[in-house]
Amino acid sequence: MPELIVPTVRLRGAWLEAHAEWGPGPHEDGFGLRSSDEVRTPAGFAAWLARLAEQADPARTIELGRHRCTYRWIVESDRVLGGIALRDGDDD
Repeated sequence: MPELIVPTVRLRGAWLEAHAEWGPGPHEDGFGLRSSDEVRTPAGFAAWLARLAEQADPARTIELGRHRCTYRWIVESDRVLGGIALRDGDDD
């Protein structure tokens, strides 16, 4: 049964496999991936996940034009099926 989990470096290989299925370009809704994120190396992948965690931290200041957001991956049997971005707060 699928479950929502906090993004984790443990599933880097499974995430990269899912990412390869998206086709050209880095964008995929629900993952918070930016074109500047370098996810191919373990260090780059870990840095990306750290940024996602910071974006959910209410104690952190969010960049202008961005929103506080909590990310979760949809996973089944260590296979990444998708992702969801839950935006917090109000805006215009």
